[in-house]
Amino acid sequence: MGILENYFGGKNFIVAGMGTGQGMATAKLIEKLGGHVIALSRTGRSTSGKHENIESMRCDMGNLQDVKNVSIEIENRGFKINGIVNNAGKWENSSEKLVSPEKMLDFFMANVNTQYTVMMGLAENMSENSSIVNIGASENLLKINNSGYSVSKYAIEELTRIAASGLKDRRIRVNAVLPGSVHKEDNFEEKYPYSFKDGDVFLEPLEIAYVSIFLLSPLSHAINGQCITSDRGMGL
Repeated sequence: MGILENYFGGKNFIVAGMGTGQGMATAKLIEKLGGHVIALSRTGRSTSGKHENIESMRCDMGNLQDVKNVSIEIENRGFKINGIVNNAGKWENSSEKLVSPEKMLDFFMANVNTQYTVMMGLAENMSENSSIVNIGASENLLKINNSGYSVSKYAIEELTRIAASGLKDRRIRVNAVLPGSVHKEDNFEEKYPYSFKDGDVFLEPLEIAYVSIFLLSPLSHAINGQCITSDRGMGL
């Protein structure tokens, strides 16, 4: 076994926001490394195929009581959370650069409040030396999107720094991954371990999953409160 398997084996992780893209890839990669995943989504989306160490739970991640109920269930099973990947959020195309105030609030609730609520609802049940990874967006992607998406995703960077400061004494690290545009398809089995193509505008979900895994693991023990752009040098 390698050093990552030695760490992830037998530990418990939350993937909040179980879409078919990077959320699914992250869950499957954690399982590959021997970890147990509880995947949260509004629909309780399950993984395709046989995945004994990925279980799905329905949860309104913007509702603190819903998130706390997940924490209580985990605690009742007698285990702690060793890491969270905060993948909840949304993107919508808009013909207008400046969206309405109502749409701005909608983006903020989906992209910021959900991640904050997940942290606040689950942090009490996290073990020492655990890690939270928030998912934001590359600055180069924010430049070309509407105000609702861009402002809310940019806010995740400051949320990450504040949360890292607030949880540091409890030995919980908080960092963020800032991806470029990512494919939405569940193509983990096709791309694992490193079947990536240069020149594709869109990143593979597995590429972002690897960065999240690094930040969850002790390999990144010296990194806290940081936001790591992962867009293959989109702005170069």
